[in-house]
Amino acid sequence: MKTKTLFSMVIVMLLAFLIPVMGQIHAANAKYADGDYTVPFSVLKATSNEESATVEYMVSPAKVKMQNDKATVTVTLNNSSWWQSFQVQGRDVQVVSEANDRRVVKFDVADISQPVNAKIHIIVTGIPGFDYDNKYDIRLVFNTSSFPPAPVQTPVTPPAKETKPVTKPVTKPAAKPEVKPEVKQVQKPAGQKTEKPAEKTDVTKNEVAVNKSETASKSADTEKDEKTVSTSTEKGVSDETEDVSNDEEDELIASEEEKEEAADEEIETEIEEAAQEEAVAVEVSDEKDSSNTTLFIALAVGFAVVAGGIAYVAMKKRARK
Repeated sequence: MKTKTLFSMVIVMLLAFLIPVMGQIHAANAKYADGDYTVPFSVLKATSNEESATVEYMVSPAKVKMQNDKATVTVTLNNSSWWQSFQVQGRDVQVVSEANDRRVVKFDVADISQPVNAKIHIIVTGIPGFDYDNKYDIRLVFNTSSFPPAPVQTPVTPPAKETKPVTKPVTKPAAKPEVKPEVKQVQKPAGQKTEKPAEKTDVTKNEVAVNKSETASKSADTEKDEKTVSTSTEKGVSDETEDVSNDEEDELIASEEEKEEAADEEIETEIEEAAQEEAVAVEVSDEKDSSNTTLFIALAVGFAVVAGGIAYVAMKKRARK
């Protein structure tokens, strides 16, 4: 007696644990979306696709409530006094209401997309001279083409961290100070003053001519030196200006190349982040499928081990008696 009680308790505990788990697995693999639908149906004979005469005594369409792919069907029957019994998949239907020779019944269907087997017993009454009393099998075929598919459950992935692209600060090239060449001022030689002779006498024409020729040669040398200094100064200024412009062009080209490299690095970062998100989604989906399968196998093995242990204990006690 104790062994049977222990065995019953183990079975109840296992069922209480297995039923929610199986419900979650079934919901994840659902075919149709949950909801209430109006579904037309046809009544066929048991062994052929010919329409059964029972279709005249059943009102189509039926009302169907879907939940986790399990259907609860509500059908109205005409001439309710003729219906002696109505069984669907081996179980009697549940009567919801009955009035004005009409009967509303409901029943559960495990897979409404497949033909549903039923058994009926009809006795026709109220027609003088007509005797009809038959039991036969029928099949109910529901049109599920209007059912919306179940929503696809996608794994929830954690939001990816936003990474701001690293941009290098663009530094403007420092302007080189303009170096103005120093222009040496060339002092013109002061004109030679001729001393007045103390005495007006002793000055000859030859001395005057010599002084004039010396003064002219000195002034020509001075003008030549001034032209040489100005030419060298202008050449130095032009060379420095060309060097400054070349340096600025090189620095602008280098800054543009740095901007292009930063943009390329930002694009590569975005591509790597997208690839990582896809890999995470695939891994989560694979882990979910494998975890469901592993859980079901582990539960089945545990159930088998417990049942075997209980059976072994029972057999051992019987052997002792």
